[in-house]
Amino acid sequence: MECQICAESTSNKKYCGRCERIMEKVIRDVGPLWEKIDDCSYIYPMVKRVVDGDLKTQDVVNEILKGEAD
Repeated sequence: MECQICAESTSNKKYCGRCERIMEKVIRDVGPLWEKIDDCSYIYPMVKRVVDGDLKTQDVVNEILKGEAD
């Protein structure tokens, strides 16, 4: 299989190890709000930018929280 975020090869997982760690941190930081998100694929480009070093995980969290406040 391949990671849905960065297209790296994975072993029967949705995400590679690096993307999975980033997603877990984002989910943990967003908290209960995460359960209200139906489809999280809209944040994949931002997570990819975290993998590339262009963003930090806090930037992704802030964007999710900002979206809920709008």
